[in-house]
Amino acid sequence: MAVVAVCITGSHATQAQTIGPLIAEPKDVPGQRTFPEYSAVGYNLEGFDIFPTVAFGAYADTNVFSRNSVKKADVALVFEPRVRLRREDRRQAAVIDLGARKSSYLKLPNQSAAEYHFEGTYTRGTTTPNSLTLNAGYRREAIQRGTVENDLVDSGPLLRRVAQGSLTGRKRFNRLSIDAQTLIVAQSYENIESSSGIIDQKFRNVSRYGLHGVVSFDASSRTAIFGSVEFDKFDYVRVSGLINRDAHNSSVTAGLRYEITRVLYAQASVGYRRYDFKDRTLGNVSGVAVSAHLRYFPTKLLAVRGIVEQSNTTSPYDLVGAVTLTTAKLDVEYEMRRSMSWLSSIKFTLEDYAKQKYSARRLEINGGPRLRFNRWLSMDVTGGYAQRFVNGAAPFEKYSQVYGLVSVVLAR
Repeated sequence: MAVVAVCITGSHATQAQTIGPLIAEPKDVPGQRTFPEYSAVGYNLEGFDIFPTVAFGAYADTNVFSRNSVKKADVALVFEPRVRLRREDRRQAAVIDLGARKSSYLKLPNQSAAEYHFEGTYTRGTTTPNSLTLNAGYRREAIQRGTVENDLVDSGPLLRRVAQGSLTGRKRFNRLSIDAQTLIVAQSYENIESSSGIIDQKFRNVSRYGLHGVVSFDASSRTAIFGSVEFDKFDYVRVSGLINRDAHNSSVTAGLRYEITRVLYAQASVGYRRYDFKDRTLGNVSGVAVSAHLRYFPTKLLAVRGIVEQSNTTSPYDLVGAVTLTTAKLDVEYEMRRSMSWLSSIKFTLEDYAKQKYSARRLEINGGPRLRFNRWLSMDVTGGYAQRFVNGAAPFEKYSQVYGLVSVVLAR
């Protein structure tokens, strides 16, 4: 379902606002360029611009459960209405995003799911070097199978409810800029139905509190030096039979952003990351923290974007351990003509489980055309391949799958 979300809408409800030294991309490259003849018109109501869309899609998957031992293929029909409200002037901006998605499988109806989200963002200081942004949202989402969070089989989809809020500030002093963010995220998982009965998922519930800060200095018009500090506290629900899994995650990094040429931008940082459990018997996970961003525009019609990021979370397999995820992703977008773009992506994730002799690697490749017929009608055709590799005697399986999606989007 995560694949369907990305392919149909192009993006999901946004998370807490990203902070730090951002790469300012040119406005005349794929992904940034606007086409007036294909841009949505929307409605104007009391100063708000309203942009409604609705998507109809068919999603085919050769391995719905992402397991080679239970390999079943099916097709899901997807319906997704969305609406965005936007109001802005020289000093402030407000955006409200609402949407829902209904996925109905033809042969496996117990895999069908209903998802929704709503989110609001208010920014004060849209055209000044200083700004303050308040973000809040709530969503119900299906967790993608064959990943760290969901390796369940013979059960319905794993559904998560997420409430989030963040306050982000940015202050600039000539060449020096400071970004700070405080956030809170509460995640709760719904129980799932299987052939053996109801499976309680309450052990996954967690509240996260975070403080993040970034300091950046423009050494020249093409070079910036930055440092970041992050601290996150995780409070897991207490479950009988499990020891205390509360933990905190901290990291310190330093990096460099450099405009190598007018069409090639690179940003990388390295530092130290540590994930500590409150219960000392569980120990900690520590190591090198890395992140990187790449933007390459060899022509005005071709864009290459890359990212490397890391995160820590609790492993659901032994209910108490931790896992470090390192993800590298490369996106390519080519505007063959104004009415058609080709999009492709390759993503590779390292799953390293603390104090365990097993690990996993996941590869996903997808791509296809995006067709723009006019202002109100467009279509996406996407094909993809995913595979998970397992090292050691792990409690989950390796698998491979092929999927495809055709979606039609109506917009105003």
